This record gives sequence, structure tokens and C-alpha cells, in this order.
Amino acid sequence: MSSAAQCAQGRAELLAAYASLAESIGTVREIVSRLLKRFEHRGWIALGRERVTILDAAPLRALADGGEPPAE
Repeated sequence: MSSAAQCAQGRAELLAAYASLAESIGTVREIVSRLLKRFEHRGWIALGRERVTILDAAPLRALADGGEPPAE
């Protein structure tokens, strides 16, 4: 399962395998991987081995709330 931690710079960090994330939200690993890569490319997150660090929470919150993230 996953766990969340707070990083030194105030960034949130999630420790979890893509398969675990996918299972927890009812999708497949490939979809999670594709979305995380897209978010990383936009500079919103940083990816590591079974680790996701949130770099910019605002666009992620906007998406979660059903809105549009700020323009790139």
C-alpha cells in the first residue's frame, strides 16, 4: 500500500508502486504511468522508484476539483 510523507522543502511525497496506485483508484498501471509521466513533463511532480513528489500542487488540485489547470 502507499504512504504519504512531507519533504523538507514542504513538498508532499507519495511512496507507492504504480500498480498499487492504480488499484486504489480503480484503473490499471498503464493509465497511472501515462498520467504521471504527463504530470512530470509539465513540472507538477517528480518521479522516482515507487516515489512521487508533488512539486506544484495547484494544477493537481484544479484537476481534482474538476477544473482546468493553469495554462502552460
